[in-house]
Amino acid sequence: MRQFSVGQPVAKNEDAAPQTTETITIKSPKAKKSEALWMMTFSDMSFILMCFFALLISFSKPNKQQFENVVEGMAKKPTDHPVKKRNLKDLERLIKKEIRKRKLENVTEVNLDNDGLRVEFKSKLLFSSGSANVNRSFRRVTGQIMKIIAQSPPKYQISVEGHTDDTPLGKNGRYQTNWDLSAARSISLVQQFRQRGAGKNRIRILAYADTRPKVPIGGKTGKELRAARDANRRVVIRLE
Repeated sequence: MRQFSVGQPVAKNEDAAPQTTETITIKSPKAKKSEALWMMTFSDMSFILMCFFALLISFSKPNKQQFENVVEGMAKKPTDHPVKKRNLKDLERLIKKEIRKRKLENVTEVNLDNDGLRVEFKSKLLFSSGSANVNRSFRRVTGQIMKIIAQSPPKYQISVEGHTDDTPLGKNGRYQTNWDLSAARSISLVQQFRQRGAGKNRIRILAYADTRPKVPIGGKTGKELRAARDANRRVVIRLE
C-alpha cells in the first residue's frame, strides 16, 4: 500500500490559515494464486498411494475361501427354492464328518488354507510296503471321502501328490526308484476318482518321492527315524 501527500504551497504569512494536506491511498493489486497448484500435489500423492497398494498386492497371497465367500455373498438372490452350492468350507466339514465316523483321525488329516483344501492319507492306510495297489480296506473305509472329493464342483482342480520315504527300493522289485513308486501310487488314486465320476480334465498327478519330507530325517536314528519315515510316506490330495 502506498501513501501520497498532496497539498498547495502557501506564502509565508503570519495571518494566513494553517496549511492542510490531503492523503491519498493507492492499493496495489494482490498477486493471484494459481487455482491448479493443488492438483499437482494431489496427483503426486495419488501416484504414490497407487504404487504402495500395488506393492502390497504383489506381496499378498489371495485367500481363495474368503474370495469365494465374497463372490457368493454378492451373487445371492432371493428365491423360493435356494440351491446350496458346495464350497471348500462345506467340503472340509463333510470330509471331517466322515473321518470321525470311520475313526480315521490317526491316519488322515484335513486342512483348509490359502491354497485350498488339503486331505492327507498315510500310506499304510492305502498301500502295502513297496506296492501301488490300493488296499481293499482303504476302499471300504474311505469310499465316501473319495466320492465327496470326486463329486466336488468342477471349478476345483484335483491334485494327487505321491510321497515316499528315503529308503532305497530293491532292484528286483516292480518299482526301481521312489519316483516310480510315488507316481504309481498317485495314478492308483486317480483311478479311484475316475471311478467315482471325476472328470479327467480336472485331475493332476504329482510325484515327489522323498524330496519333500513332512518330517526331516537329518540326525535321527532308531525309533525317531522310523517315526519320521512313517510320517513321510503319504499321499496328499488337494482341491484348488
